[in-house]
Amino acid sequence: MKNYHLGINLGHDRAAALVRDGEIIVAIHQERLDRKKHSIGFLHQSVGDASQIQLPLEAIHYCLDTCKINMSEVTSITANMPGDDFSSDILKRTLAPEWSGKIAHIPNHHLAHAYTAYWPSGFEQALVMVADASGSAKAGKTESYTLYHGNGSKLIPIHREKVISHLAGLSTLGFLYEYVTRKADFVTQISPSLSVPEAGKLMGLAPFGSGQENWQQWIHTSPDSYHLDISPYDIFLEIAALEKRYDDGEGKAYLRPYLVDLAYKIQHEIELALRHIIQLAIKETGLRKLCLAGGVALNSVANYKLYRQLALDDIFIFPAAGDAGIAAGCALWAYANKEKGNRRKQLRHAALGRTYTKTETQNAAEKFSGQISFETLPTQQIVERCAQALAKGHIIARLGEGSEFGPRALGHRSILADPTFSRMKDIINARVKFRESFRPFAPVIPEASVSEVFEQDVAAPFMLLVSDIKKEYHDKIPSVTHHDGTGRVQTVTAEDNAYLYQLCYKMVEARGGPPVVLNTSFNVAGQPIVETPEEAIETFLSADIDYLCLENLWITKTRTPVLDYEQHLSKVKSDKLPRGLPPAQPTAIDLMQQLDRALFFNNGKNGPWTIDELRHLSSTGGRYKETSKLFPDNPFKQPFKTQLSNNVVLMLDPLGKSKLVKLNKVNHSKIYSLNELKWLMAVHHNNAEQAEAIRLEEQLTTLEAKNKITGAQQQLADFDLAFHDLLPSAGTGDTKIIPSNIPTLAAFDAETFQCSNALSALRDCLKKYDYSISAICGLLNIESLQHIEPTHLHYYDAFKLPQTALADLIRLFLLRGALTEEKTISLFGNALFSLLARLGILISRESLWSSAVDLYCAEELFIATDHRYMFLAEDKIDENPVMYIGMDSLGLVCTAPRSVSQNTLDLCSGSGIQALVASRYSHKVTGVDLNPRALRFARFNAQLNGIKNVRFKLGNLYAAVKGQIFDTILANPPFVPSPNEDLRFRDGGKSGEEVLRRIVKGACTHLSHSGKLHIVTDLVDLDSYQTKLCQWWGDDVSDTLVLHTADRNDALFAIPHAHHPFGQSFQAYNKTLTEWINNFHA
Repeated sequence: MKNYHLGINLGHDRAAALVRDGEIIVAIHQERLDRKKHSIGFLHQSVGDASQIQLPLEAIHYCLDTCKINMSEVTSITANMPGDDFSSDILKRTLAPEWSGKIAHIPNHHLAHAYTAYWPSGFEQALVMVADASGSAKAGKTESYTLYHGNGSKLIPIHREKVISHLAGLSTLGFLYEYVTRKADFVTQISPSLSVPEAGKLMGLAPFGSGQENWQQWIHTSPDSYHLDISPYDIFLEIAALEKRYDDGEGKAYLRPYLVDLAYKIQHEIELALRHIIQLAIKETGLRKLCLAGGVALNSVANYKLYRQLALDDIFIFPAAGDAGIAAGCALWAYANKEKGNRRKQLRHAALGRTYTKTETQNAAEKFSGQISFETLPTQQIVERCAQALAKGHIIARLGEGSEFGPRALGHRSILADPTFSRMKDIINARVKFRESFRPFAPVIPEASVSEVFEQDVAAPFMLLVSDIKKEYHDKIPSVTHHDGTGRVQTVTAEDNAYLYQLCYKMVEARGGPPVVLNTSFNVAGQPIVETPEEAIETFLSADIDYLCLENLWITKTRTPVLDYEQHLSKVKSDKLPRGLPPAQPTAIDLMQQLDRALFFNNGKNGPWTIDELRHLSSTGGRYKETSKLFPDNPFKQPFKTQLSNNVVLMLDPLGKSKLVKLNKVNHSKIYSLNELKWLMAVHHNNAEQAEAIRLEEQLTTLEAKNKITGAQQQLADFDLAFHDLLPSAGTGDTKIIPSNIPTLAAFDAETFQCSNALSALRDCLKKYDYSISAICGLLNIESLQHIEPTHLHYYDAFKLPQTALADLIRLFLLRGALTEEKTISLFGNALFSLLARLGILISRESLWSSAVDLYCAEELFIATDHRYMFLAEDKIDENPVMYIGMDSLGLVCTAPRSVSQNTLDLCSGSGIQALVASRYSHKVTGVDLNPRALRFARFNAQLNGIKNVRFKLGNLYAAVKGQIFDTILANPPFVPSPNEDLRFRDGGKSGEEVLRRIVKGACTHLSHSGKLHIVTDLVDLDSYQTKLCQWWGDDVSDTLVLHTADRNDALFAIPHAHHPFGQSFQAYNKTLTEWINNFHA
C-alpha cells in the first residue's frame, strides 16, 4: 500500500498537495477552484483572525480525487501558516475525529519552504535559502530568512535571521518589498480591510527608475556576519518624507517618479542583501549550488544576479516559491520525517494539476456551441497551426495537460503570441490582460538555444530567472525585451514541455528569427489563472484572443472576427511609461526629522503634514520608533524597547491609541495615550529621573504624579510586568496635633509639622462634592470667585443656594455662613470635623460652626486665605492677614510662563498660591514671606494639596535665601500706593514701589544665566516703568516686558481702597478718598 502525505497551506494563497514516495503527485491552488484571487480563507465575520482560516476543502478534494483515494487512505495531514501557527488546531476542529491521529505538525514555516526548495532540486548537496515576509512567530520573534545546508535527505540550519514579530512589517526582506509595492498601489483588494500586495509588478517597474545617491541606505551588512541591519523607522520616515515632497496625488501611483525610483531602490537593496548572505555562505561551506524558496525567491531578477555574480554551479527555485508551495513542503516533510523516506525525485515540470479528459473538454466546448466553433486536430497539426497563426500576429490561448503549481503559466494555462511584433506587448496588456502597459512578458526558448539569445547558460524551466537579452536581439524580439534589456526566461525541453518546445522551432519555420515565443498566464487582471476547460472558454470569449487550443480542440469565435496584428494594434492607445526623478535629488533628512518631532515630541504645528496625516502616519509607523539609527531620542528618556516581556508587547501609536498586548492571553489588551505610556515606562524601568521629567512636562503636582505612578503600577501588574516604587518614603506620618484655636493653623508654625495624610480627607470631601470654580460660579451665577461682593453674601446664602453638600461648603468657605453642628459633622464626618476644629479652621459661632478661613479654588488646587471681608467680631486677629486670592494673584498665575524650572523662588508668598502652582513645573520651590501667619497658611495649603516639593521660609525677601540661585523668581509684592502703611501685606509705600524696587534690584544676583523674574504689581505711572525697571536692574543685560492688563485712573484706583463695605460714615469716606487721590498724583 502506498503512503500518501497531504500537505496544506493555510496562509494567503491556500493550497493542497499530495506526496507519494518522495514525489509531488498533485498540487493545486485553492484560488483556481473557488475563483477568488489569493483565496485567503477568512470568513466575513472574522477577517484578519488567522485562527479562523478555513481549510481549502476544494483543493483537498481535488488532490484526493486526482489520486483516486479518500481521506482514510492518507497517511499524514500536515498544515502550516506564517506567523502564529494555528494550523493544527484548525485541522483538529474541522476534520472528522477519526482523522485526528493523522495530523502532524511541522516545526516551522521556513522548514516547509526549505523542503520545497531542496527535496525536488536534484542536488545531492546545496545551500538552501528561504526568505519571505514572515515565517513562524515564536516568543515574540518572527523568521525573516533562514539558511540551510541540504545534504542528502537532511536539512541542517546554518543561520536563522529573526526579527521582533510586531515590528516585522518593515524588518524583513519580504515585508520591506511589499511596503513599497503597496505605496505603488500594486495590490489586490480582497475586502475593504484586506489586500494582498503584487510584488511582481514592482519588480517590473524597477528598471524604469534609477538610484538617488542622497537617499538613505536601508539595508546594512557587515563582513562575516549574516545579520541584516535594518531600521524600519528610518525607512518609514524617508518614504513618508519623499511622499510629502513629491507626491501630488495625481494619476496612477506607479507613474509618480519618486515611486519609480523607490521601486529601483528596494530592488537594488534586496539584490545586494541576498548576494551578501549567499556569498558568505559559500565562503563558509564551499557549496556552489543554490536552492531558493519563500516569496522573495519569486524575484527572478535577483535570482539571476545571484547565479551570475556569484558564479554558481547551478540554481533551483521551486515554481510555487511563495506560500502556496508550503502545501508541498509540508507533505515532503511528513514523507521524510514521519515515513522516514529518503527518495528525492527531481522536479522537472510544474504541471502538477489534473489532466482533463477528452470527454470533459468536448462537453465544455459543446456548452458554448452558440459562441464558438471547434475541431479536433492531432497534436502536431495543432502546433503547426499555432505557429502559423502566431506568425501572422494572432493571439492564442492554450489549456493542455495539468495546470501549473505556482504563479507562472508555463504553457499549460498560457496566452501565446509572437514577440517579433514591435507592439505585441502593448496589445496584450491593453486588450487581453487589461493591465499596466509597462509590464513585460516572458520569452520561451528551448534550453539548447538559450545561450544564443540570452546571457544565460542554465535551465530556467519555471520562469524564475530574468537574464540579459543579447543586444543584437533587442530589436528582433521587442515584445519580450524589457526596458532594461532583460527578459524573464522560460526554457523548455522536448521531454518536459513538448508542446512549447515544438512550437518554438515551428515559429522559426513560419517567420524565421530566433526560436522564441511570448508567454503569459491565461487570465485577465485580478482573476486567477484558468483551471477548467469551461473557464478557459469563458476567458477566451471575454478578451481579444483569436484562437483557443483546448487540449486537441482548435476553437474560434463565431461572433467575433479574427484579427491580425495591425487590426489588434488599431485598438490600442499609446500609454505613458513610468520614469524616475532627475538624478541627484536632495536628501529627505530634514523632512524626516520634522516628521519624527511631530510624531513623538508634539512639534508638528508648523510642519507640512496635517493633523489627520500625522495621525495616520502615527498609526502605521510609530511602532517602529525603537529601531531608529538616525533619530534615537525618544520621549521615554531611556533605551526603549516595545517587547516588554516574552508575552507582552507594546503596539506604539504616539498620536493615537497605543496598545499593550498580552500575547499568551486572548483579547487581553489595553489602550494608552503617549503620556500614559511615559508613566508606564518610567515605573517599569525604575527611572525616577524620568518620572520627574514627565511630571514637569505634564505640569503635575507631586500628588498628581503619585497617583499616576500608582496607576501605572496597577497596569503593569495586570500584564505581569515588573514595576518599581518611585514614590518617596512616607516618613514618620502625621504629627500629633495639640488643640489650639488661636491663632489659626498654629500647628504649622513648625516647618516639620505634618498633617498631609489626615488632610487628604478634606481634599477628598471637596472633590466628592465638586467644590470647583465652575460648579460654584454656576450656582451663584457669577463670572469668577473674585466677583463675590459683600453686599450679596446673605442673598447667596439664604436665597440663591440650595440645601446640598456643595452649597454648604460654599456657605462655610466663601459666604461667611454657619452650619449646625449636626450638619457640619454630616458634611465632614466626625474625624475630619474634629481635625478642622483642632487646626482652628472650624470655629464656633454661638451654637453654630463657621470657618476661620476662606477656601478658594485655583488651577485645580484648594487655597486657604483669611477672609476677604473681615467685618465680624470673630475676624479680629493680632497679625497681618493672609491676602485673599484676588485678580492680581490670578493674573500672575495665568501670565507667568511655565517653563520647566529646577529651582523656583516665590517672594511675598502669602497663601502660597504662586509657589504651589509653580510646583507643577518646578523641581523644587522655595516660598518666602515675612508674615508668620502667611507661612502657616502656605504650609497648610501645600499639605492640603499633597504637594511635597515646596518649602516655605520666614524672611524678608532675599535675606532668607542668601547665596542661592534660581531659574525662576515669582513675586506678588505689596504694591498699593498708600498714604499710610498700616496694611503691610497690601501697601507698598506712598509710590507703591518700595518692595518692587528691592525685588528687581536683588534679582540679578539670585537668577541663573537664563533665569526669569515674573512680577505682578499695580503701577501708577505705567509709561515710565520700562525705564524704571532698567534703572533698578542695573548694568547687567536683560530682556524686559511690561504686560499692561488693566487701565487705571485716579478714581478707579482710589475708590476701592477708600470705600469700606460696612460701618463707614459719609464724611470718613470723603476724607479717605481725598488722601488716596492726592497720594496717587503725588
